[in-house]
Amino acid sequence: MERIHYAGSSFVTGDLIARALIDYARFLTAHNSSASVDIPIRRADGTVGRANFLLGPTSQLVSESEGSRFGELFDDDVVHMLRDRSLGLNVSEPRPVQELSFNAFSYDYSDLAEYA
Repeated sequence: MERIHYAGSSFVTGDLIARALIDYARFLTAHNSSASVDIPIRRADGTVGRANFLLGPTSQLVSESEGSRFGELFDDDVVHMLRDRSLGLNVSEPRPVQELSFNAFSYDYSDLAEYA
């Protein structure tokens, strides 16, 4: 099992899932892109849940090996999807990150000048 540290939290998932997620995050960074990825995780009580990661050029992921009393977590569909995307095989994803200009947040306050 692997523990993924992300945005101040950590999640346990299968080895192959974690490696595929890290590889996809690396691909997105190299292509200045972002994407949202949903993966299975193992909760502390052993049940399986889901976690959604927003990955992009500024994402910081750390993965570390971790023993578990619960079985390895597998999801072939997620691993194949992440690997395909990492190879650029999904044309609809990733999308380039759009930078916001400060002009998008500028306002015309000239009509307030009479109140000053």
